[in-house]
Amino acid sequence: MNLASHLATLADEKGWSGRTAYRTGDVTVSYAELYAGSARFAGGLAARGVKAGDRVLLLLPDSVELVQAVLGTIRLGAVAIPVNTFIHETAIRRAVETAGAFLVIAEPGTPGLDQVAPVAPAQLACHEPKTGYFPAHADTPAFAFFTSGTTGTPRLCFHTHGDPEVYDQAIGSVVDLAPEDVTLSVSRMYFSYGFGNSILLPLLRGGSTVLSRERLTESAALELITRHRVSVLYGQPSFYARLLQHPFTAALRGLKLALVAGEPLPESVETTLRETLGARFLNIFGTTEIGHALIANTLSSHRDGTIGRILPPYRMRIVDRLRREVAAGVEGKLEVRGPTIAPGVPRGSDTPLRTPDDWYVTGDAATVDPDGFVRLHGRLDDIEIVGGQNVHPAEIEDLLVSHPAVRAAGVCSVRRESSTTSLRAHVELDEGAEPEQVIAEIGSLTQKHLSWYEIPEDIIVVESLPRTPVGKLDRRALRTLAAVR
Repeated sequence: MNLASHLATLADEKGWSGRTAYRTGDVTVSYAELYAGSARFAGGLAARGVKAGDRVLLLLPDSVELVQAVLGTIRLGAVAIPVNTFIHETAIRRAVETAGAFLVIAEPGTPGLDQVAPVAPAQLACHEPKTGYFPAHADTPAFAFFTSGTTGTPRLCFHTHGDPEVYDQAIGSVVDLAPEDVTLSVSRMYFSYGFGNSILLPLLRGGSTVLSRERLTESAALELITRHRVSVLYGQPSFYARLLQHPFTAALRGLKLALVAGEPLPESVETTLRETLGARFLNIFGTTEIGHALIANTLSSHRDGTIGRILPPYRMRIVDRLRREVAAGVEGKLEVRGPTIAPGVPRGSDTPLRTPDDWYVTGDAATVDPDGFVRLHGRLDDIEIVGGQNVHPAEIEDLLVSHPAVRAAGVCSVRRESSTTSLRAHVELDEGAEPEQVIAEIGSLTQKHLSWYEIPEDIIVVESLPRTPVGKLDRRALRTLAAVR
């Protein structure tokens, strides 16, 4: 089952060919135009020698050309690897080398490609269409993503032609897109979450997707939501937190669903969004290794402060250090199991790993309540030890961002001159905030709500926290920042 063939056939059989698949700027692209264009891209790739199994690196902004490049690559049985175009050129060079790409598709002038000969989308779009599809199987690799690298070196996770059907069975049943729905994803397509939001889920259900070549600001997102009557919005907690500061959030009231994933959701942000959106705001959870969400709240079943319940066909459990399952309410390691799990490999030339029958350790500390709702407490590799006690920085960060002037926070341990270890907090403040006043108020807040070992010894105001290319807090860089002060 070739995924590109499956999607094109589905559009034809369901009568979607004339419907709008993508909206970008003032341009609309129908399903028929989308698949005709992807056939030309496949023709251009084949003319340059791309064949089944080759890795094709896609250094393109979110655009119809990127979607067509993905579909054209998959049509040939090659593997599409979208890469963040906003990262530094050094990181781009490293991605090209790590992926072992046979071909790189990029717009002219893209930095970091001095060692390769990239092909521009326009050079591929003018070719004669490729007829036929590579006879892929459900377990044939189709696309791959770099992990976020929050605590280590990014790895490549390979997903298959059959994986999107599983995503549709799981998170697709929660979103329940219809052909009348219009999707907007703040998460970009180089991220597995954004890839599923903007390509896989809508094309499997006949929906329409709004694309932005530029990274979305809060104002731009609200304008697109209003202009295109967006019904389903996907984003990260940090984006929603900024969105709440915008004066025109009334546009959100027209949404059918607003989904959040990608990093821990601060309780204060969830409370405010719940006031605006009610049950339509859903916190969900997935990883690059899984491909999309496998734990989610739903319209009919949600619980604040949790990421929801496991979605069929996936399974989950919470275990102790000896990997024995623990009782409800007891904190342990979150493990999941399912057909799409693909642990990362160091290089694109390595054999892709697939572990559908094994329990996969997500790296998250979690609890599950008697009803099956899962609550995250932080990353296991983020745990700091202070006074002999395990401390989850994310829980302290949630408290800090509940202050109205704190835009974001990062907490880590610091070895002091006295040889003792304590916590240091780094905070981004809203424009116009008075740092000394905010620090004093934060101090009072922590004294009131935290145990002694959880209270940061000092609070540092920073212009911006270190983040990974996908926008997550880079804890390794944060610890480096804290150590030099």
